[in-house]
Amino acid sequence: MWVELSLAAACLQTARNALARSLAGTLSPVLISWARFAFNLPFSTLLVAGLALHAGAPRLSLPFLACCLATALAQLLGNVALVSAFRRASFAESIVLHKLEVVFTAAIGALFFAEHPSALGWLGVAACGAGVMVMNLGRSAGPAGWRRAFHLDAGALLSLACGLLLVLASFALKEANAQYALANPRVGEGRFEAAAQTLFHTTWMEVVILTAWLVGRRDGQLAHVPAHWRRMACIGATGFAASLGWFWAFSLTLVAYVKAVGQVEALLAVGLALFVWRERDVWRQLPGVTLVVAGIALVLLR
Repeated sequence: MWVELSLAAACLQTARNALARSLAGTLSPVLISWARFAFNLPFSTLLVAGLALHAGAPRLSLPFLACCLATALAQLLGNVALVSAFRRASFAESIVLHKLEVVFTAAIGALFFAEHPSALGWLGVAACGAGVMVMNLGRSAGPAGWRRAFHLDAGALLSLACGLLLVLASFALKEANAQYALANPRVGEGRFEAAAQTLFHTTWMEVVILTAWLVGRRDGQLAHVPAHWRRMACIGATGFAASLGWFWAFSLTLVAYVKAVGQVEALLAVGLALFVWRERDVWRQLPGVTLVVAGIALVLLR
């Protein structure tokens, strides 16, 4: 079941990112991120309320809430970084670069979890690095000549930061699911309840943090909500469905497996960039995109 969940989540996340990209030139990255979580919260609240009526009130341990907080911080920072990247780089470039998270997963696993990639895995890491340089060569901006291959502008750096933050969020939420199941033995192998509770508590923490930030700045950003609430509601709905899919899938299998299937998002993003956003640079970047996707596949085959 985790394969179907991961595929559905990747498609829904592509739709959510496309909606966020459409607002990137109008609203701030923080407000767009706030919309994703604030309009997600009613759905996740209804879900856990229904579960509580069916199975009773859950036990919430401190380790579970701590893991939810870690997930919330990493996820909201990653989302802000990605939306900021949309304002500085093409949609396809932003998505493909942030999908390098699977390479970060391999590196973090090797450094901290004794998961050492094979020679094939390291070859994939090298292919991904080469792909990023080839993508840079296909861009119209940057230094002239070969130096452009090694030029990472703000948009590329933000996309890479997003990928790293999402890897940290993935490991934190997987641990949150495990802590919830430990505190609530009634949770079965399907672990749907654990995924729903992790999503709800992560989301309300994100809403509180971002609302406090927006109110504290006193720059009137929340006044833009009435004019854009319909698109924000769509971002929240697709974000809720995608997050529930990811959270549930992470609770059923290894993070690396879920991220493997999730790479379909990169291909969907390239299609949207070419045929919806009409981003001309993408045609010149296709060889680099191909190298990155091939490198990701090699890392996963390890």
